[in-house]
Amino acid sequence: MSRKKIISLILTVGIIGSISQFVITHNTSASSRKDIKVMAYKSSAKANENGFQIDKYANIESVAWLNDNEVLTLTKKSEFKNPDSTIPIRYCSIYNLSTKASKDFKNVDIDEFLGVSPDKKYVLYAEARTIPKIGGEEWKKALDSGDLLHKNVKLLNLSTGEITAVNTEKLNSDAEFIWVGNNKILANYFHKWAIIDTTGKVYADGSYKAGELDSAWISGTDDIKDLGNSVEGKFYYTQGENGKEGVKLRTVDINTKEISTIFSNQYSLHADKKGKTIIIDNFNNNGEKSSDGVYVNRTFGALVLNESGKTIQEIKLPKGRFGGAAFNFNYILSPDGSKAVYVESASQIGSNKNNNDSDSSIKVIDTQSGAIKEIVKLSSLKDKNAPDNYAIVKKPKQDGSIEERRVTVPPHFSNIRWDSTGTALSFTYGDSVFANTTSTAPINTYIVSFDN
Repeated sequence: MSRKKIISLILTVGIIGSISQFVITHNTSASSRKDIKVMAYKSSAKANENGFQIDKYANIESVAWLNDNEVLTLTKKSEFKNPDSTIPIRYCSIYNLSTKASKDFKNVDIDEFLGVSPDKKYVLYAEARTIPKIGGEEWKKALDSGDLLHKNVKLLNLSTGEITAVNTEKLNSDAEFIWVGNNKILANYFHKWAIIDTTGKVYADGSYKAGELDSAWISGTDDIKDLGNSVEGKFYYTQGENGKEGVKLRTVDINTKEISTIFSNQYSLHADKKGKTIIIDNFNNNGEKSSDGVYVNRTFGALVLNESGKTIQEIKLPKGRFGGAAFNFNYILSPDGSKAVYVESASQIGSNKNNNDSDSSIKVIDTQSGAIKEIVKLSSLKDKNAPDNYAIVKKPKQDGSIEERRVTVPPHFSNIRWDSTGTALSFTYGDSVFANTTSTAPINTYIVSFDN
């Protein structure tokens, strides 16, 4: 029985009694699921009002959906390859949500997970870079050759377990690699782009025609058409100009290389485009700076645009929002663009940075109405009486010695992903960034299933 059918059955049968939000557990009657705990059941009278429930899967880190009942997970394999890294080497598995069985691929060495192909046949990932002793001859040689800033991109066949190399350009340590077809990948090198296949063959490429230190971040690729021997269409990206606030939202035609600016905002950074909907972050300073140069009254929100860049909805958040380049903290649209998920937190700017009301939440926006629904607070997922989490981080010093520091690992959300239908999303409490032998931080996956 699939996960969604089981959830539907639970909602139909109902539970009698007093129920507390996000803390009760219930064993389903299906034999394949009787050890799965439902963490946020709502009685039938409230189910339609709230429109979702949450299942917990302990001790796994889900990073991608494979189908309605399977996810791809990451598990620590070994310690850091380099002393200055904080990410352990990991392997991936296919995890069945009903049976809790895993098919492991322990021969892969994953430093950076880059995504699963649309047909769910391949995993794209990067291996850890080898970094010689900083400042030494080998380090200088690697820097001059480009090897120091080059990550080896690999492809795992989930059917056969075969691993092959993907030929990418040098100096790709910060590059984005995004699936745009079952065997096509958009490589974003920030000042230029290329569409390659899984062997590295180039089908189209071009320049963003921007300054050397300007940066481009991919916003939407679902208008790219993979025709087998060729590609056509366009993709969306945000272009930031070095040293200046704000971005321009642009499109580039793959064949003609024509670049069009469809939106510009001094107070935006990242956008996401799905279907005919675009969502882009936005803030307002609301007045003058304080004496320390900070806009303490700054408020945050989102702008919903159509595919031509016209604003159709301006949404103001009740609090702040984590921002920056991290994928986890941008607005993430569902496949049809009808909903967007984000992590909300207290603003923590200026005089507000010591605000005690800093508990973050996962929230979902209805992009048509602008309505915001809270899904879960971070604090509700922490076990009672659990100690603070910490990890030991190693860092090389100038004299070549290694400094060890004990750092606090605050609870956090990660790996937020919509399924292919937009009727469920997954997220992780914690992640494997601190999954070394010294870490006390838990890693649990939660799946939110919506009634629609």
